[in-house]
Amino acid sequence: MRKTPIATLGLASLVLMSCTTIAPVKINAGDQCFRCRRIIADTRLATEQVQGGLTSKYRAPGCMAKYLVAHPDEGGTLFVTDYMTGKMIPPAEAIFVPVLIDPTTGESDYRAYKNSSDASAVAHELATALVDWQTVLDRAR
Repeated sequence: MRKTPIATLGLASLVLMSCTTIAPVKINAGDQCFRCRRIIADTRLATEQVQGGLTSKYRAPGCMAKYLVAHPDEGGTLFVTDYMTGKMIPPAEAIFVPVLIDPTTGESDYRAYKNSSDASAVAHELATALVDWQTVLDRAR
């Protein structure tokens, strides 16, 4: 009996598993923010951190940035939601627009945009300046 096909199949399985990429999970309205424990109401602002097979969801980029600043030893793969398309992208690929998210409380955070012209148009409309991910992190300190 030959063991070569079984060994080859096992090796191929290991190679395929090592080539998988980390993918974001769907964030639903009503999910709970990992940092502040509030409900995620607007999924177009939501973000997530995938680390060690666990996914932590956040209400908005600023909330995730505050968590990361408070826990500098934690990393993982980060995703923000492109406000225009609803697709998750790495924060380094996004341009952020500061926005008022709750007029009643005055709470502000950021919208993430992949397309710079979309971000610029919104920033112009809201009379605010565009920022990058590093600035979001710096402001969370």
